[in-house]
Amino acid sequence: MSILGALQAGVSGLGAQSSAMGAIADNIANMNTIGYKTNNVSFSTLVTKQVSSSKYSAGGVQSHTSQSIDAQGLLSSVSSTTSLAVSGNGYFVVNSLNNGEGTWAYTRAGDFLKDETGYLVNSGGYYAQAWSLMPWDGTDSAATIEINGIMYMKAYKNDNGETVYINDNIVDENNLRGINLSNIGGTATPTTQIAFGANLPSGSRIGETHSVSTLIYDSLGNPNNISLNYTKETANSWGLNTSIPSGAAAINLYTNDGMVYSSIGQMEFTEIPAEGSTIKINDVTFEFVNNKALTNGSQIGNGNTNIAVNISEANSIRDAIEAFLESIELNIRDAGRFVRDNNAIKISQSLTGDKLSIDCSGTLACVQSAAAIDKSSGLSQGTFTVEAIDNRIKNCASIDFDTVNVNDSIAIDGINFVFGPTPATPAANTVYIAYTDNNNKPYTPNILVDKLVKAIQEAGVSEPERFVASGKTLQIIPTSTGENIKIPNDGIKITDATVEYISGSNEVSGDIPTDGISNKFTYDEVEQLGSKVPAIMFNSDGTPKTINVENMEIYWANGAQDMTGEVKLGDGVQIRINMGEENVSTGLTNLSGGFSTSYINQDGATFGSYAGVTVGDDGVVTAVFSNGETRPIAIIPLATFVNANGMEALNNNVWIATTESGNPLLTQATTGGAGEIVSSSLESSTVDLATEFSNMIVVQRAYSAAGKIMTTADEMLQELTNLV
Repeated sequence: MSILGALQAGVSGLGAQSSAMGAIADNIANMNTIGYKTNNVSFSTLVTKQVSSSKYSAGGVQSHTSQSIDAQGLLSSVSSTTSLAVSGNGYFVVNSLNNGEGTWAYTRAGDFLKDETGYLVNSGGYYAQAWSLMPWDGTDSAATIEINGIMYMKAYKNDNGETVYINDNIVDENNLRGINLSNIGGTATPTTQIAFGANLPSGSRIGETHSVSTLIYDSLGNPNNISLNYTKETANSWGLNTSIPSGAAAINLYTNDGMVYSSIGQMEFTEIPAEGSTIKINDVTFEFVNNKALTNGSQIGNGNTNIAVNISEANSIRDAIEAFLESIELNIRDAGRFVRDNNAIKISQSLTGDKLSIDCSGTLACVQSAAAIDKSSGLSQGTFTVEAIDNRIKNCASIDFDTVNVNDSIAIDGINFVFGPTPATPAANTVYIAYTDNNNKPYTPNILVDKLVKAIQEAGVSEPERFVASGKTLQIIPTSTGENIKIPNDGIKITDATVEYISGSNEVSGDIPTDGISNKFTYDEVEQLGSKVPAIMFNSDGTPKTINVENMEIYWANGAQDMTGEVKLGDGVQIRINMGEENVSTGLTNLSGGFSTSYINQDGATFGSYAGVTVGDDGVVTAVFSNGETRPIAIIPLATFVNANGMEALNNNVWIATTESGNPLLTQATTGGAGEIVSSSLESSTVDLATEFSNMIVVQRAYSAAGKIMTTADEMLQELTNLV
C-alpha cells in the first residue's frame, strides 16, 4: 500500500537524518581533538521495484558514513620538540604497547610526550614507532642513510648484544621500535667516520702539501687532533699521509682493497728511561745503560747481547732520545724512518721500509708500554706494529750497506762512486768519497750512505732527489718525470750489500733489472707514474677520478679500544674516510685558486649528558648532549596508503589498515610522495564549526519534514480505518 510505503519512507528519513546528526555531534565534540578527521554522512535513494505504472511504491533513503582521513588539517605551533605534525601525505606508525606487541595503527595525532619509562606516547595512549639508527659497520646488506656526510644504518642491539639489521619495509616489533629517550644515556662515542670537502689547488707545485685537520674521539671520549696531509705528486694526483695524536701507538691507512697505503707509529717518553730498561725493534733489543765506558751501538757484553743505549750523559728526555736514535741508525735498516719530535720518536714507514714490530713493555718511561691491551686479561702487552706498505702499490728500490770496505763502489747512471781516497790519477767518470775520518777511522755505513747521497747531488746525476739516505739504507724513489735510473747489479761492488727492487703488483721483486729502475709501473692493470699509487686522482674538470684510500686504523696506548675493525659498532671499528664521490664535486676537488676546506663532519663524541632531542623534516631524531654534540638515533617513518580513506577507525583517533586501504608503505618523510614532519607543531582537527552548525540546521529541518510525513500518513490511515 502506498500509504504504508510513505510511512516507511518517513521512518527511513528519520533514521538517515539521525545518522547525520550523530556525525555532526561527533565532529563538534572533536573539534579540538589533535589530528581528528571530519565524519561525513551522504545519502542515497532506496527505490522499490514499481509493479504498476499507475501506482507509486515509496522506497526511502539510506545514509552512508565516511571520514575524510586524507584531509590536511591546519598546523599550529607548540613548545614541545616531541610534538609532531605531518604536512602532506602520510601517517605516524604507532602501537598500543611500547614493545611493539600490541595493536599496530596509524594516526596524525602527533602530540607525543615521554611516559614514565621514557617512551614517546600520544594522548591516545599509542606509542611512536621508528627505525633505530647506528653507525654503519660496513655490512653491505644493511639499509643505510647518509646524514651530514656520515653513514648510518637502520639497526639496533637486541638483549643479547647482537646486531639486528632492520628491513625498512616491514611493520612489526622486530623492525620498528618504540622511541625511548631514557636509554640514550651520556656515554662517549668513538669516531667511526670522517667526511670532508676541500679544494686541493691545481696550481700547487709538485711536492707541495696541504692539510685537512679534524677532531676524532676514542672509545673513552678523548678528543684527538689529527691531520690528513695531501702532497701533490703529478699534475692531477695527490698522495696522503696522516699525523699521529698523542696516546696512539700506530695509525694505518688502507686502500679500498684493504692494502696498507701508509703506516706511522711513535714512541713517546715521559721521563729518561730507567737503567736496564729495554725496547725491542724487530729482532734487536736496545738496553738503556748508564755507563760512560760504553758507546752507543756497542754490545753490552758479559753474555748480554743487547745493544747499548748509553744515557750516562743524558740530562733530559731529548738527550736520551738522541742517544737512542744513534743506536737505531747503526742497527736498524732504513733508519731514516725514526725521527725525534720533542719528547717522542715518530716512525714514518717509508716505501722501502720493512715491517717493524716494536715492544715497549720493558720501558715504563714510554707511553706505548701501555699499548695492546689483551682482551681476556685486560693487561697491556706494550707491543705494536708499523706495517710495511703493500708491495702492489709501490715502485722503489733500496740498497742496504751492511758493511763497506775501502774501494767498494757503486755505479749510478754511468758514474762510478768509490769509497776511498782520491788517487793521483783519478779514473774517468768516477767520484771518490772519503772512507775515513781525520783520525783515519772508517766511517760507519750510515755516514757513508749520507756522503754517497751528497756526492750524487753534486755529480750531476739526473733528478738527484730520487736518492735518499735513510741510515745505512740508500732509498731509490722514482718520480713521475725523468728517465730510468741505471744501476746495474754488476756495478754494485759493496762488501756486504742487500739489494731489493719492488715494482707494482709484484711484477718485479728482488735484484735491479738490467734496464734499470723505471718511473713506470703497473697497478690493477693500469700504468702508473712515479713511486706509489696516488691516494686520489682527478679528472680534467677537477672532480675525483679515482679515490684509492678509504679506511684508517688506530692502535691506542691510552686505555682506549683499538680501532682495528675486528669488533663492530663503535668498539674497534676502523674510521671510514669519506673524501667525496668519483666524478662529482661533493668532496675533494682539484681546481684553481687556493687551498680551502668547505666542510668537515665526523661522528663520535666526548662524554656528555643527554639534553634533549630534535626531529628534522625528514623524520631523523637527533639526540643533543650537554657538550654540544649531536647524534642521530632514529628515523620516524611515514606510512602511506593507496586508499587512506579505506582505513578503519578505532578509539583514540587511530586507524588500522584494511583490504580497502591496502597495505602500508613505509617511507622516510620528504621522499617517495610522503610529506614532511614538522617539529614543535600539531595538526588541528579538520572540523569547521560554521559548516557543522549549518549542516545541523539542514538536518534538523529534514528530520522535522520526515516526521511530518509520518504524521500525515498516520492521519490518512486513520481516515481509512474510519471508513469501516
